[in-house]
Amino acid sequence: MKSICEYLEEDREKWSDLPYITVKKNGSFVSRTFGETIDDVQALARALISEGVSGNVMLYSRNSYEWTVADLAVMGYVGVCVPIDSEWTAFDISNTLSVIEVNTILYEREKQSVIDGVREKYPAIRCLCTDSFPELMERGRASGVELTGKRDMSKTAMILFTSGTTNRPKAIPLTQANLLHNWDALFARTPMTTADSSYIFLPLNHVYAGVANFLYTIISGMRIYLCSDRGKMLEEMLEIRPTIVCTVPLILNRIYAAADERVMEMLRGIRFLYCGGSFTDPEIKKFFIDNGVKLLEAYGTTETSSVIALSKPDDDNTECNGVILDGLDVRIIDPDADGVGEIIVGGGSVSAGYISRSDKYSEFDSNGFYHTGDLGYIDGERRLFLKGRKKRMIITANGKNVYVDELEKLITENPAVKSAAVFEEDFHPAARIYTDLSEAEARGYIDRINESLPKFKRIKNLYVKSESLGGRLK
Repeated sequence: MKSICEYLEEDREKWSDLPYITVKKNGSFVSRTFGETIDDVQALARALISEGVSGNVMLYSRNSYEWTVADLAVMGYVGVCVPIDSEWTAFDISNTLSVIEVNTILYEREKQSVIDGVREKYPAIRCLCTDSFPELMERGRASGVELTGKRDMSKTAMILFTSGTTNRPKAIPLTQANLLHNWDALFARTPMTTADSSYIFLPLNHVYAGVANFLYTIISGMRIYLCSDRGKMLEEMLEIRPTIVCTVPLILNRIYAAADERVMEMLRGIRFLYCGGSFTDPEIKKFFIDNGVKLLEAYGTTETSSVIALSKPDDDNTECNGVILDGLDVRIIDPDADGVGEIIVGGGSVSAGYISRSDKYSEFDSNGFYHTGDLGYIDGERRLFLKGRKKRMIITANGKNVYVDELEKLITENPAVKSAAVFEEDFHPAARIYTDLSEAEARGYIDRINESLPKFKRIKNLYVKSESLGGRLK
């Protein structure tokens, strides 16, 4: 295993002229080669270092070429990358800054109003717009800064957050050793090479897309196409004909609904179609597999640097949720009579534990195992079968985590709300509240709460009960 900067330096020697990052401009896909991309990465790194950028660097942007360059520049040469959800508000960012210090925020122009709000509260944080990257890169190339690179694999390279709203968010530090640990096992099961091309439409700030779908390409040499518009996803896939795709059940269900023969023919050309982030409907999974699509269900968590279990291409068991990767120690604790218990994970991909959290909040035990809060069992072939959740958490259809306790606490901050229960309806948060507020007042109150939340956390359905008519919620 090499460090990120060593892989990049090796890539320049091996693949300098091969196309790497491809984005759509003026209606056409335009590619930058490995050599051009690595030159931009190193030029940006030199510029950031000369500007005094170090430590934790927040990356606040939708998927873009600039995002990929900044991610590699920060992790490979500058400091620690802190990618956040592009839907976050100024409140979410401020809440995050209560957990970690940030030296610099790299942001896209569309986030200017949010950044202006953050600047008012945190004037010491440097904020650089991605629009300035061309100028910064030119300054970096002329700076003469010597790049030594981040070569200590045990140092934190990335910090990810599982939650940004209401309660103190969970900050997950991941080292280069964590992030790159699963590559060998993943390659052994689904070998990816320079002959492959990947189409990326999932947010790169998530570990699933950011690691398995992007970071590992500096090892495989795979070409990347970035989706320009979710509404044109199938159209672009039909144009590109990718061979590697990561998706989530929500998108898979939409593909299923639109799957005519032309789409199915394109899907059959995908060597590995990974689907993870939440449960995949076994019937939909069976439909694709029976029709010659190499659909592979993946199970993983942010705390374990993404993948824990992945279906084998030749395994047609549609009930299991993946086969445990080699190099990971996955166990079931406190099993019931059917062998179902909590899934815990140990191994080189597992984070050392949350930042600024005392033991009573930690899901990491003294032996280095992460307690997932998921329930399941493992068969004799190391197949993993998920059976539910121990933790009170909603996983939305696009794989984002919504913490029930956080939303309930936020709702009951109003003394007129006596109790609240948040639960899942069709992969979205819903709430039942007991209150003496009128229904119109209650809905107005929830609407105001929703305005402060990113879209995936917003209460979609509300059920209002009069406090005078009912007892406490269970």
